[in-house]
Amino acid sequence: MADPIRPERVGVLLVEDDDGAAEQTLRWLRDNNYPVARASSSASGVAMSREGTFDVVVLDLQLPSEDGRADESTDHGLRALHDLVAQDPFRPIVVMTAHSMNRTLMREVLQRTRGGDFVFKDDENLERSLLDAVARASSAPAHVLGRSLREFRALVDKDDEHEEAYRRFIHAHWRAILGPEYREVRSPYEVSRGAKIDLYAVRHDGFPDLWELKLPRDKLFQRYNDWWHHSTDCAKALGQVMQYLELAERESSGGLGYDARKGLAVVANRPRGFVVIGRYGTDEERELRERLRLENRYYANITILTYDDLIERAKNFLQFLHEHRNGLPAPSR
Repeated sequence: MADPIRPERVGVLLVEDDDGAAEQTLRWLRDNNYPVARASSSASGVAMSREGTFDVVVLDLQLPSEDGRADESTDHGLRALHDLVAQDPFRPIVVMTAHSMNRTLMREVLQRTRGGDFVFKDDENLERSLLDAVARASSAPAHVLGRSLREFRALVDKDDEHEEAYRRFIHAHWRAILGPEYREVRSPYEVSRGAKIDLYAVRHDGFPDLWELKLPRDKLFQRYNDWWHHSTDCAKALGQVMQYLELAERESSGGLGYDARKGLAVVANRPRGFVVIGRYGTDEERELRERLRLENRYYANITILTYDDLIERAKNFLQFLHEHRNGLPAPSR
C-alpha cells in the first residue's frame, strides 16, 4: 500500500515587517528549496494569502496594520492570524515571535491555530528551528490532506472535460477525497470480464465499495414540465453501477466473493455503489439538494453524490482531523 502523497514543492508566505529579519528568513527558506514570497503587514499578508497558493504561512506577530504605517502591534498580528485561519483552516501557520515569555499570548495563538507551531526569535539556532517548524507543518497529515483537497477543488472548478483526470486524481489522493473508512483503493478495477469500475475502495471490514465517476459538467437532473428527472448521463451511470453490483454479488471467489469468504450469505455488508456526477447550480441548489436527498432514500446500496458533496465530505473529515489532532477536548462537566 502506497504511503500518503506529500507535496514535493511547499510554497511559503512570509509575513514580516522588519526588512533585515525578512531578508535573513527568505534566504534560509530559499536555500532549502522553498518557493517563498513576502508580505510586510497584516493587510498585505492576508491579501497575498487570498490571491496566492501558499502551503505554509510564517507569520510575525508584531506587525503594522498596513504597508507603510508605523503602528506595529501584536493586535494586528492576531487579526492577520484570525483572517488566515478563516481563509483556510487546514493550511499550517508557523508563528514567529519575540514574546517567548508571554504565556497569555502563546495560549491565545494556540487556541486560534488549534495547536500551531512557534518559532522564538531569541532561539540560539533560529535557522534550524524555523526550517524544522516549516517541515513539520508541511508534513502534518491534516495539512497534506488539506492540500490535496485544495487541488481537487481547483480541478473541479477548472471543469476538465476528461473523466480520466478525476479518476486519476482521486486514486492518487483517495485518503483525502474518500475519507478514513477505506484501507485501500484500486483503479480501475475489473469487476468481471469486460466490466471495469472507476474506483474499487476496500473498507476496513474487508468489503468493497464501487465508485463510478462522471463529469462535474454532466447534468444530474433535467426538468420535464415541473418535475425533476435523471439526466441521460446520470441514468447511464446508475445502470452501470447496478450491473456492477449484480456482477460483484455473483462472484464466488476473489475479493468480491462474499459467500466463499464468509461462509454465509452476507446482506448487511454487500457491496455499496456510489455515483459521482455534476454540481449544484447556484440558482437551483436548494431544490436540487432536496431532490437528491429524496432520491438517495429510495436506493438500496447506491448513493448519488455531486462533486460538491464529495468536496464537502472531505472537508468535514479534515475539519475534524484539524480540530482534534492534539487530542479530544476535555469533556464538559
